[in-house]
Amino acid sequence: MAPVQELTVSRAPVPALALPRIAVRHRAAVAVLALTALSFLAPSAPTYDPWAWIIWGREILHLDLSTVDGPSWKPLPVLLTTPFALFGGLAPDLWLFVARAGAIAGVVMLFRLGRRWGGVPAGVAAAVPYALAPWTVRNGAMGNSEGLLVAFGLAAVDRHLDGRPRAAFALALCAALLRPETWPFVGAYGLWLLWREPRARALVAAGFAALPALWLLPERWGSGDLLRAAHRAQSPRANSPAFAEDPVRAVLDQFTGMFTPAVWAGLAALVLLILIRRGPSRRELVALLALLGGAAVWVAEVALMTSDGFSGNVRYLVLPAAVVCLAAGVGAGSLVRALSRGRRVAAGPATFVVAAVLGVAFAAPAAHRVPIDVEAVTFQARLSDGLGVAVARAGGAARVRACGDVYTGPFQVPVVAWQLGLHTTLVSSLVPVRPAVVLRVRPNPSARPGPSVRSLGDPSDLRTLGIGGGWRIVGVCRGAA
Repeated sequence: MAPVQELTVSRAPVPALALPRIAVRHRAAVAVLALTALSFLAPSAPTYDPWAWIIWGREILHLDLSTVDGPSWKPLPVLLTTPFALFGGLAPDLWLFVARAGAIAGVVMLFRLGRRWGGVPAGVAAAVPYALAPWTVRNGAMGNSEGLLVAFGLAAVDRHLDGRPRAAFALALCAALLRPETWPFVGAYGLWLLWREPRARALVAAGFAALPALWLLPERWGSGDLLRAAHRAQSPRANSPAFAEDPVRAVLDQFTGMFTPAVWAGLAALVLLILIRRGPSRRELVALLALLGGAAVWVAEVALMTSDGFSGNVRYLVLPAAVVCLAAGVGAGSLVRALSRGRRVAAGPATFVVAAVLGVAFAAPAAHRVPIDVEAVTFQARLSDGLGVAVARAGGAARVRACGDVYTGPFQVPVVAWQLGLHTTLVSSLVPVRPAVVLRVRPNPSARPGPSVRSLGDPSDLRTLGIGGGWRIVGVCRGAA
């Protein structure tokens, strides 16, 4: 008979059990990734700026970067789309996955900070209006970077509050690679970190050096102009606040128009509670007011830049808008806490009932917009998917390129350039001139197909090369000009 110790010998843990432990420890991250994956059950495609970042990633991989045309340069997206280009046609979906994960993570961070300062009801009230806002749904679904900006910015705040300033600085650097408005905040925080933790000197120095290098040097390579991104931002669309009589006022009106009545009610509750000294604790209040002060500075930056000719797009205001949603959620949650005559709502079913009620109240003013946004995203995704069908029916990208100079609508330039394997500089949105191949489409359901082919003259030799997915590819090819 074997000795007792041999019968009771300990065994190595089974490796398969490690994954569930990781999933439990990082359940929020797993939930974000799972929800992001589920979002791809609906039609998906990037919009204008993300298509350009994806193209630039492909061009960098082939050492052939051209940033002469397209949106302003953003370092962080291209740092990701460059390795994504190794996966060929999957690159757009890989970027979409990252952007959507960032948008969902931003919702999680709003809940986390709201819960920190006002309990679960505050977390729900902070996250819901942001999650349902059109500037969240559309930007996230179509691959814009504002969701990532909010996630990195709020995660930096969360890490700082947890006493991890170096992690906070690293996250803030990621945000600074997405929007230049973050630079003053990152600079001030980096200097504070140098004073507080001299051992962080290498991290701060590397961060300060990386910012100008990653923003400016690729533009020098791709366009020959270090400041091309700034010059591009000073060529706004016709509906930009820059063209208003008072651009500063226009930006402020645009910002205040981003919020539903429920958000304003939450802010009013916060102000009332502060006045009667029943709001968050002094330490919590200082942190929240610092965030609101930073949001005000950010909005002032955008307003002043817009008055100087920059575009003043509403997307530039998403991070300060998220901070306002956070403050409104904390106000609503603190009001519930005050009415319960305790510092916190009692744990258990009552907490979740109150949170659900607040969630519905904050969702109601914004919920009607969600189907409209989903419909718009779906329409654009089907157009992007349909372009590949039309190009295939036209004989493939090489045949389309061989026909003549490529023309399409102004907002379709990057998706056409991606599909045809061209620089965006080789796809024109000007009036077509023979020999030409014109990729025509309705940019939205109510628009007429464009661009027009009247400038090509006699239509007798104008041939339809391919039709599919809402696109019509027509051309007067070389040799027929």
